[in-house]
Amino acid sequence: MEEQKYLITDHTFIRFAIIGVVSNIINFTLYSLTYLMFINIIISSLIGYFFGILTSYYFGRLWVFKVDNKFTLSEIIRFVSVYVIGGLGMTIIIYYLDHYLNFDYKLSWVVGALFAITNNYLGSKHLVFRKKIYKDF
Repeated sequence: MEEQKYLITDHTFIRFAIIGVVSNIINFTLYSLTYLMFINIIISSLIGYFFGILTSYYFGRLWVFKVDNKFTLSEIIRFVSVYVIGGLGMTIIIYYLDHYLNFDYKLSWVVGALFAITNNYLGSKHLVFRKKIYKDF
């Protein structure tokens, strides 16, 4: 019987989490820098999220979900849709917690990021990079 090697990175969620950490470091760094420079929490949130999303798409497609077929318009639209929902939800949460509940801007970001992470993993797994092939529109 051949012994199977167990690698923690064989699991989709673990790979997603690793890329999520990298993407969120990029997101949070840019969010913090732009917030400190411009003092506009919404613009800062959107700038950080945009660069985090680029990282997530590239590595999510190639390493997390191991998609080896060509890029399709429908895949890109699905990905952008999932992440726009995550980004808008995150921004709304950050804004609400910061402006109405007087949370620290860093804590506001963490709570918003938890929503976005959940949304983005489930959306990526079930809508964007699903295994079943669907016709491109």
